[in-house]
Amino acid sequence: MPSSPATPPVRVLVVEDDDDSREMLAELIGSLGYESVSASNADEATEKAHDGAWQVALIDLGLPGVDGCEVARRLRAAEVDSRRKLVALTGYSDAATRAAARDAGFDDFLVKPVFPEKLAQVLAHTSL
Repeated sequence: MPSSPATPPVRVLVVEDDDDSREMLAELIGSLGYESVSASNADEATEKAHDGAWQVALIDLGLPGVDGCEVARRLRAAEVDSRRKLVALTGYSDAATRAAARDAGFDDFLVKPVFPEKLAQVLAHTSL
């Protein structure tokens, strides 16, 4: 659920290499009442994850170079807040992809294209 004026808004880190997809997700997140910060690759994601407060990271599994599973492992290894939620984004929904995401430390899994209702559900179940 989006925050009230008394609590800071949930901040979502969007890690997506496709510019249009990244912008669409940021707009959708904003329309749901949350804040977003974006990264287009693994290095940028790691830097932004360490720089700011965020509660949820939506991470594309198919990043060029270092993939989303490795980004998740890096974020989990450096984690200071165990309430942070990692959500895998991918166009694949097969069992092997889901298992790889789970093994990398993801808490949830969204198949592209991301439906607003499903994203709203995932974000609503984020604790501060």
